[in-house]
Amino acid sequence: MMKKLTVLFFFISSFFYSQHTEEELKNVLFDIEFSTAGSKEIEKIDSLIKVCKKNSYNDCVALGYLKIANIYNRNSDMKRSFYYTDKVEKENLINSDTDFEVIFYLHLQRSLLYQKLGERMTSLKQLDEIYDKVNETDNAYFIYLINWQYAGIYNEINKKELALKHYKTAYKYSKIYRENKNNLYRIDKNRLSNSYKTSPYLGGMYLELNKPDSARIYIEEAIQNGKKINEIGIQYITSYYASRYFKSLNKIPEAQHHLWICKNIADNYYKSENYQKSVAMELKNLYESTGQKDSIAYYANWLLNIESSNSRQKQTLNDAVDKQNELENSNRKKETKKLFFILSLSIATCLLFIFLFLYYYRKHKSKNLDKIDIPHQPSVDESAFKELIQLAKENNPEFLTRFNEYYPHFSEELLKVFPLKISEIRFCAYIYLNFSTKEIAEYTFTSVRTVQTKKYNLRKKLNIPGDMDIYVWFSKLLK
Repeated sequence: MMKKLTVLFFFISSFFYSQHTEEELKNVLFDIEFSTAGSKEIEKIDSLIKVCKKNSYNDCVALGYLKIANIYNRNSDMKRSFYYTDKVEKENLINSDTDFEVIFYLHLQRSLLYQKLGERMTSLKQLDEIYDKVNETDNAYFIYLINWQYAGIYNEINKKELALKHYKTAYKYSKIYRENKNNLYRIDKNRLSNSYKTSPYLGGMYLELNKPDSARIYIEEAIQNGKKINEIGIQYITSYYASRYFKSLNKIPEAQHHLWICKNIADNYYKSENYQKSVAMELKNLYESTGQKDSIAYYANWLLNIESSNSRQKQTLNDAVDKQNELENSNRKKETKKLFFILSLSIATCLLFIFLFLYYYRKHKSKNLDKIDIPHQPSVDESAFKELIQLAKENNPEFLTRFNEYYPHFSEELLKVFPLKISEIRFCAYIYLNFSTKEIAEYTFTSVRTVQTKKYNLRKKLNIPGDMDIYVWFSKLLK
């Protein structure tokens, strides 16, 4: 019954949306509220994507994928989020005619994902690639968003003054966007609510820099904005930084009030681990400052439950995505086999003619064979290295053995840093040989997301600094 209703809903929505232009469909996508979006909104976006595909509205398709990716990112489902961002390029939706807005959101979304994975240099690189173009557009919305993202990354790597600079720029241009002189920008609820979030973030930054007077200005402004704009994203961010501000003034009831607002939103809407952990940690710290042991124990236990619950949820969702990926890979292999079968007949004929030509050519060649140049023979080291690379590409069980023979001190130096498993050392060997994430995924028959997760786990175990590229770290291991 539900399946029939879904088909009926898609048919009706497809007919309705098919009457709209691409710009109108893009506006429908933008109007879908982000903060409360869930499975129903994703289904709606998916139906829009199907209509856009039917009409060859590539920009609209790409924006739909990125909107879904952002919703999954909010819920910390990184695998699905990466899956949808990758679809933009896999389906060749980016070309010379692509609207810059699509390119901007693609880089911004990837930056957010890499930031969550702890790969902050890669995250910054995504922003650097479009920063000049953003300024050339002179679009206040793009400028405040990219500066806001820069600020968050710089804050994480403890470059506080640089973070403050970008938060100030984001705040300035968010106000320009809201003023919208001469109606230059499209104003919708999602973009408008985002623009108000720069105030509490800037106030929070001043708090971290121990400038309470400056923090007060922006926190009070954020609280007033929150009363005017009824949107849970603003309520959460404003209440979170307001609680920290009041706690710094030792105003415990006010801090507690705002944290309970955050907790309610996190429980009902922002179910991702980072939102819930932030609130639980702040509540635990608040009650520690007042010595309320029962409350301390309650929120300490809540922290453990959050980590456990999110771990199970991620595993379930990731397994589902893996099955979907396996199905897609299986279908691609079937298509490849069909193509190979069709081409093999004609190719076989060509190969036969080439073989006969070479055979008669050698047979009737001049007898002065001693004058034929002998091909260059690779050195022993060069030959061994090529063989090592081939073993890696084949995921051959002998790969690690031959690698240790070629680089005898690699495993020894690695184990001095941390007692890794054999499988982890093997993975490190791939990185040391400078294989990209996609190449490692291809050779080891895993997903790109799995490789990225392994890199993230290695960073933690080997204590690789956040501002250092993992490939650079491994390249210095034997020096």
